[in-house]
Amino acid sequence: MNQSESRPAPIGIGVISILTVLLVLALSLFAALTLASARADLALSQRNADTVQAYYSADAEAARLYAAFADGDEAELETTLPITEQQYLAVHFVRQDDGSVRVLQWQTVSVEPEIDEHLPVWDGSIPQS
Repeated sequence: MNQSESRPAPIGIGVISILTVLLVLALSLFAALTLASARADLALSQRNADTVQAYYSADAEAARLYAAFADGDEAELETTLPITEQQYLAVHFVRQDDGSVRVLQWQTVSVEPEIDEHLPVWDGSIPQS
């Protein structure tokens, strides 16, 4: 009996090469997806940081307005401080009879988005035939 006939044939070098190429392609795809996800997370984090910084700047300005109002003699102060294009900080202070200051409003308010009336939006009613 010949020794080469009793051994099973080893996996060919072609199959190993194809598996290696597929593995490299899969890893490259995962790397590209990871990079895209990281860039999106960075952009979102930067936008969030900018919004938080703008909020605290408006809040600090409102605190300065409160201190100036408390030291002054005006009866009422109502104003808005812009945060972003979609938000503003609304403050409203009133002086009490005893001279103390009461805060009626210190609130972040969202600007209502403009609605385009030209878009054909379904209003929920069933059309009559």
